[in-house]
Amino acid sequence: MLKIGKNNLQYILIDFTPQKYIELIKNFINLFYKINTVECFVIKETVAKLIILRHDVDRFPNRTLNMARLESEIGISSTYYFRIIKSVFKEDILKEVADLGHEIGYHYEDLAFCKGNYEKAIDSFKKNLEQFRNYYPVKTICMHGSPLSKWDNKKLWEKYDYKKYGIIADTSLDIDYDEVFYITDNGFGWNKTSTSVRDKVKSKFNIPIKNTGHLILLIRENKLPNKIMLNAHPDTFFDPGIKWLLNYSYIKTKNIAKWFVVKTGMIK
Repeated sequence: MLKIGKNNLQYILIDFTPQKYIELIKNFINLFYKINTVECFVIKETVAKLIILRHDVDRFPNRTLNMARLESEIGISSTYYFRIIKSVFKEDILKEVADLGHEIGYHYEDLAFCKGNYEKAIDSFKKNLEQFRNYYPVKTICMHGSPLSKWDNKKLWEKYDYKKYGIIADTSLDIDYDEVFYITDNGFGWNKTSTSVRDKVKSKFNIPIKNTGHLILLIRENKLPNKIMLNAHPDTFFDPGIKWLLNYSYIKTKNIAKWFVVKTGMIK
């Protein structure tokens, strides 16, 4: 059973809701950060202060659509990296997210799917990429961490070149994270390294973030770098209530599994 102690009750009740997410984004905008998609950043970086706004769609595509609509309402566009699995790859949702003005990318996990067989994995990648391009001219990609698999999906590019397939950037390989501060909500916390298996980068930045309220405070006090990639998973953000509590419990349980994978050295 999920236990909520007195010390973290307030934090749990208010954090990682759609309302808190939009409050976060509006604070960036108020501090004159320009919101960019990954594709726009790669093609033409033209402003001094910017947020490269990205979403890895791991579960719950309906949550994704909700977030895409909220962003559209405040006049911003972001990048949504969808997995190819049936529970996530929903044609109607892909179409609407793209129609709202957002970028669609492929959240690939072909090497894990193919259990380390590189030839099968590149064939799988090409086939899946073409499926996405029926709905959006995909130009950027992002590997899925596949935290319970020993296979690191981005290692596919040690043998192949994604640029041969019309891809201009992979978020793991084409962003200088010594220039761009990476922030992710993986594991129900911002940059929570203890439970992040592969959703992390090598970077000179070391800025601890306690929770979303603390992140907003850092923005208001102008204590963040001018260039930031923000990765907000849509399946993290729920309205307060029973679904929020169930999702919180699920993520915490998954964190334990990921911690075990890291500690036992099961990943490659």
